[in-house]
Amino acid sequence: MLIYTPGPTEVPPRVLRRMARGITNPDLDYNFPKFYEELQGKLMKVMKTKNDVLVMSGEGFLGLEAAVASLVKRGEKVLAISNGVFGDGFADLVKTYGGVPKLVGGPYDRPVSPEAVSAALDADREIGVATFVHCETPSGVLNPLKEVARVCRDRGVMLVADVVSSLGGVRVEVDEWGVDVALGASQKCFSAPPGLAIVSVSDRAWERVRARRGSIPAYYASLWQWNEWWKKRRQFPYTASISDINALDEALDMLLEEGLSRSFSRHRRISRAVLAGTRAMGLEPYPKDDSYHSPTVTALTKPAGVDADRLMRIMTDRQAVMIAGSWGKLSGKVLRLGNMGYNARPAPTLKALSALGSALKESGYGVKGSGAARAREMLG
Repeated sequence: MLIYTPGPTEVPPRVLRRMARGITNPDLDYNFPKFYEELQGKLMKVMKTKNDVLVMSGEGFLGLEAAVASLVKRGEKVLAISNGVFGDGFADLVKTYGGVPKLVGGPYDRPVSPEAVSAALDADREIGVATFVHCETPSGVLNPLKEVARVCRDRGVMLVADVVSSLGGVRVEVDEWGVDVALGASQKCFSAPPGLAIVSVSDRAWERVRARRGSIPAYYASLWQWNEWWKKRRQFPYTASISDINALDEALDMLLEEGLSRSFSRHRRISRAVLAGTRAMGLEPYPKDDSYHSPTVTALTKPAGVDADRLMRIMTDRQAVMIAGSWGKLSGKVLRLGNMGYNARPAPTLKALSALGSALKESGYGVKGSGAARAREMLG
């Protein structure tokens, strides 16, 4: 089965072999903290930061929850910058932890406007924290993180940014852009198994966490616990997921061996090929302008008369290829291909496009041309 979805992705054999190694007891092995620090150093290189980077045992959403639980005070206004499902989800998290989200954004099929963010912050000077999603995976839109971060920084607003589906496949400059908390995950562009959340925390964010101390309404999702255990004692607040961490470490080695600039170029090249291939079949990308597309995921408007669930079942059962639908308001309306990480290579991409063309024909859709052939032309 080819898992050509926008996370989890296919996992390289090298990463799986590393994950299969024997484990240790991370709470007792005196070598483990040094290994963990080396892992942090690799993530710092990828995120372009000197800030602390934590690797938390839990799927990527744990990082989002930890950021909100640890930074947002009850009754505090938070600017929830949203043009998609996960941006809206950030607003729900803020409400869950007693904050008051103030939504600003726009349509799901185009990027957030930095000018709109600027106007919203100027209109309410009480806002001290903003949440933001770099790549809105359900819609395939890449938002202007650098520009939004500058708007927040100029107004002294703390920015919490979800870079889960962009980190490793798209340029992310945490320090240069001024992102206070950046949130990643193991199962997207790194192509490691799901199970780890990645959280970079600025000095300013740590100050806010320490000031809140006992008022944080969480334990597992509390950055305060990491301050007390890891930063002070080089011990963990709970047992680290050693096998997942081993896998992530190997995946990071592969990314750094390739080089970030080459990875970014590879993702752009594959993205252009996927867009060309799907257009050759007569499909329409969901974001209308190609400049809106994230290089890590391709979102397509479901053709009229085609049942998205049936189409995906045909691909899974007949061609052994898995693609994704979407969520929330886009459920049943958008199809997604995960051209990220280990998937962002010619062979799996051509296989996925060929399977999609066959499934569309079986679903009664008049496919105009061969998507795989057009993509092959683009890739040389």
